[in-house]
Amino acid sequence: MPVTNLDDSGPGSLRACAEMRGPRTCIFRVSGVIRLKKSLVIGKGSGQVSILGQTAPGGGVLLTIDERNEEKKHTPLVVKRAGDVIIRHLRVRPRLPNTISNIDGVTVEDSKKVYIDQVSTSWSTDENFNSHSNTSDLTVANSIFGEGLNKHSKCALIGSDPRVPQNITFMRNACISNRDRNPDNNHYAKSCVEIVNNLFFNALSEWGEIFSQYPGGTPIAFVGNYFKAGASTTDLTYAMAWDQAASVDKPHIYQTGNVTWSPSNKSIVLLSPETEKVLVDKPPCALAVSEILTAEQAYEEITRSAGAFPRDAVDQRLISEVGQMGVEGGGEMVKEPGPLPDIASAEPYIDADGDGLADSVEPRFGANPAKSDAWEDSDENGWSNFDDFMQWLSEERIAGRYPQ
Repeated sequence: MPVTNLDDSGPGSLRACAEMRGPRTCIFRVSGVIRLKKSLVIGKGSGQVSILGQTAPGGGVLLTIDERNEEKKHTPLVVKRAGDVIIRHLRVRPRLPNTISNIDGVTVEDSKKVYIDQVSTSWSTDENFNSHSNTSDLTVANSIFGEGLNKHSKCALIGSDPRVPQNITFMRNACISNRDRNPDNNHYAKSCVEIVNNLFFNALSEWGEIFSQYPGGTPIAFVGNYFKAGASTTDLTYAMAWDQAASVDKPHIYQTGNVTWSPSNKSIVLLSPETEKVLVDKPPCALAVSEILTAEQAYEEITRSAGAFPRDAVDQRLISEVGQMGVEGGGEMVKEPGPLPDIASAEPYIDADGDGLADSVEPRFGANPAKSDAWEDSDENGWSNFDDFMQWLSEERIAGRYPQ
């Protein structure tokens, strides 16, 4: 379903595609800022949707809410009681003051089979990313979560009030200049939770927080993450810390290949004393991430390719502030939103047969530009023509290219 305008609602809007029922894909034929009047909600009955921001021409698409609404629905993008949802290459930057509480960038609540990839969020008054309730089979990858607004500045809450075991992967993301919850975890036994190959920069006082307030204790694996102190980081912090508040059982924490770095006047200790006592010698469950990098490789990969592409001025600044490995970075905690970046407009790729693929490159995948054949597997590689194209297009956007 084509998104042809930047309106809050109505025919051709992102809301019209995202909130309708039935299997569909949201293909952008326009670029720019969508100023939402209230939360865009993929809710019960409106799952089975892919929102593919890599299709947008020019500078892509940015979602914001910059005016209060009576319903207090100020989180721009919400997935609630939905399943089979894919969201890629979107920028989400609310612009409301820090006196308005409970604004997330993206919330996934009580949902299953959700894939968040190449997303950029900032300026939330709660979490930049929040997974809530019985959310499972969730992957959050290749994204940038930056500058939550003080004093309640949070990167990611990925264990919030569940009542069942969860499967959650948090991989190759950057948490930049968030006070704490980098990320926050609290899960039932028999969950499979993995924090793999992320870059955590310039937290104030809390990095990886592990609570254990549900039966059996939180099972979690931290693998190949890079923790880097910044100007806002307190003199002594712990990269992974078990918070024993209201614990009902000990957590089961596996860690390997994690790296800390700080300038000479600060110190990040890898494990708090309490955390060392609850380490296990193997992951609580088999890791789902098939290609695990070293922490140093993850640092380079994330600074090169995380977030929505093409990167807007906010992401460019945030990554610049992270700086090079082994070198002190910049940036600081913030109390108010910054200005929205300019989003360049351009013409979308030509798609005369209306199958979502750029006609100019369909032969690359064995597809026919004169035929609507998106769901065929013309090159017999196990992926549909559509999926082949969308993954290729994501890689092209990261490389700075867009088809004609």
